[in-house]
Amino acid sequence: MKKVKFLKKVAAALLGIMLVSTSVPVYAADTAENTAANETQTGNIISETPEVPEETPEVPEETPEVPEETPEVPEETPEVPEESPETPETPEETPEVPEETETHVEYQVHVQTYGWQDWVQDGVTSGTTEQSKRLEAIRIKLNDTGISGDVEYRTHVQTYGWQNWVKNGAISGTMQESKRLEAIEIRLTGDLEQQYDIYYRAHVQNFGWLDWAKNGQTAGSEQYSYRMEALEICLVEKNQEAPGETTEPCKYPPLLYRTHVQGIGWQPVVKDGDTSGTLGQSRRLEAFSLSLNHQKYEGSVEYRSHVQGIGWQSWVQNGATSGTVGENKRLEAIEIRLTGAMAEYYDIYYRAHVQQFGWLGWAKNGEPAGTQEYSYRMEALEIRLVEKGGAAPGTGGEACKYPPTLYRAHVQKYGWLGWSADGAASGTFGESKRMEALEIRLNRQKYAGDIEYRSHVQGIGWQSWVKNGATSGTTGENKRLEAIEIRLTGEMAKYYDIYYRDHVQQFGWLGWAKNGESAGTSQYGYRMEAFEIRLLPKGSHAPGSTSNAFRKGKAGWYYENGYKFYYVNNVKQTDIRNVIGAQSSYVIKINKAQSCVTVYANDGSNGYIIPVVAFACSPGSGTPTGTFSTSDKYRWHTLYGAKGQWCTRITGHILFHSLPYTDFNNRTMMPNQYNKLGTWASSGCIRLRAGDAKWIYDYCKSGTKVIIYNESSPGPLGKPVYAKIPANQNWDPTDPTI
Repeated sequence: MKKVKFLKKVAAALLGIMLVSTSVPVYAADTAENTAANETQTGNIISETPEVPEETPEVPEETPEVPEETPEVPEETPEVPEESPETPETPEETPEVPEETETHVEYQVHVQTYGWQDWVQDGVTSGTTEQSKRLEAIRIKLNDTGISGDVEYRTHVQTYGWQNWVKNGAISGTMQESKRLEAIEIRLTGDLEQQYDIYYRAHVQNFGWLDWAKNGQTAGSEQYSYRMEALEICLVEKNQEAPGETTEPCKYPPLLYRTHVQGIGWQPVVKDGDTSGTLGQSRRLEAFSLSLNHQKYEGSVEYRSHVQGIGWQSWVQNGATSGTVGENKRLEAIEIRLTGAMAEYYDIYYRAHVQQFGWLGWAKNGEPAGTQEYSYRMEALEIRLVEKGGAAPGTGGEACKYPPTLYRAHVQKYGWLGWSADGAASGTFGESKRMEALEIRLNRQKYAGDIEYRSHVQGIGWQSWVKNGATSGTTGENKRLEAIEIRLTGEMAKYYDIYYRDHVQQFGWLGWAKNGESAGTSQYGYRMEAFEIRLLPKGSHAPGSTSNAFRKGKAGWYYENGYKFYYVNNVKQTDIRNVIGAQSSYVIKINKAQSCVTVYANDGSNGYIIPVVAFACSPGSGTPTGTFSTSDKYRWHTLYGAKGQWCTRITGHILFHSLPYTDFNNRTMMPNQYNKLGTWASSGCIRLRAGDAKWIYDYCKSGTKVIIYNESSPGPLGKPVYAKIPANQNWDPTDPTI
């Protein structure tokens, strides 16, 4: 009995100690359920010790003694003096009861190629750094401290965006989809939210460790398409100091922009520093829009475009469209600027990728970027926001190209064409239209000096020099330009070479001339159809081949192959009777085999080596060969079965004469015989057209030497080919008396 009472007192003492240690009030009427709840809260296990409620009736004496197997009270339990009437005092040697359990945050991440990493807690890094591996999923939980509330979290996933909130160890993100986590938000609920702040920070591609976010703020990056690579999370008692800097836990691109591209339309939005447009596809930009993103200061971004056929448009701002859509017009240049406080704290840089030039240098704060007066298309652009006074995104160079020369051509039927820029052609191709005049001027020149030029004009020759936009050539006179010369003066000539070339009838593009050399042709009678100019730094390589920049044709007399020929505009003349006039004597050679007559004039001591004129004729099998001298002449003469005009006797019955007639009437010609000229058709005489027979009759005196021979080549002037006449035409079209 005494033993039972002692056990009751020990149990009561232990229960009191436990209740005091857990700060839970002890009520005499506590039920076993309350006691069990308290035991669960403290985590102590005392089930081996029998409960002894204070109200338990006294055990009858006949109650058997407590079996020996009843567990002994642990040795470390302090002995409770019997004289203690109810709850004994806790002696100083009472053993320590475990302190209240601390709250911890635990987390693990799923890493590219590695999978799930081990759980870590309280600020330890989870993930990887310097391995370029993406986080793909995460789980977060708190240890069980009995404080009500949850830890909730969500992630921003590649292509999906923000996922739904999950909590308490659930997976947020994706697995086996190769998609990166880009940002995360974490928050507490319930009593946990009242007692703690939850801090977290992300290690992000290209940025490294960012600042700490807390309580649902975003950590990581958005709109950059950058991967999260590692994460740290920790709990801090409410309103206590953060574990580190909290200024910028999430990175947002400060600029967003997009372009409208020929044949594609609007491209996706890109971020600060990215390329928008196309490269290597020869597609024009037609419009663009631009906006600030998560800006830190008041102000706006304004921009405008230089558009084909329109010029500079009005300024627009904050996402509005600049340029045109559906009009097939190219952007040629842009200007961008900031306003308000944004302009005080930032510089805005931008550059253009342009037809023919590629990427140009960076412009900033309202400067033009692209080209003007070239008619070149912008193909892509990049924009960067930089803290005020910070370094430019790249090396220098011209941000906007202006042609150093401008020029235009006055063309047959069209008049003045529009101005062309340095390196572009002015004129026409494939239309057989002559250039009649031109104008040239320097544009935005960097040094003092002029550009001077002159033209070689049909029927005039070289004109005087003019300069700086004046007209060279003629207008309204239907005269072709045949050649040009261009030169620089002053400092411009010191620092630059000017190259130019002509597109010429029959030849096409000739080589490049420079610095006053002749370009084009002379003595050909060929028209210039187009021209092109390039201004290059002194000593630069020529834009192309420099051979045959100027082609001078033959003009006048030339000894060739034993003969003396006369040329006009590089063309050998086959009839120079009007050039040399009537001669005192001639030699006539007849190539019987080729049915061709060639008349020669005397070149002094060189003999009869000047081919004067050639006639197609009709000899016959009876035509003799050899050297003869002319004698008798007849205005009309009877032939074998026909009549002939302007007859000159060569030898015997062999004559020069016209085509045969049926009567002494020049409208009775046998038409079938005229169309046989150039072939054998006579019995032996030399048949000629009426006009040719008359010229010999008039200008070749009796006694003129005639040589009849056979060779495969008709003669030095070749054999003329005459147009056929209708079968019913009975008169000679060359007869001067008709």
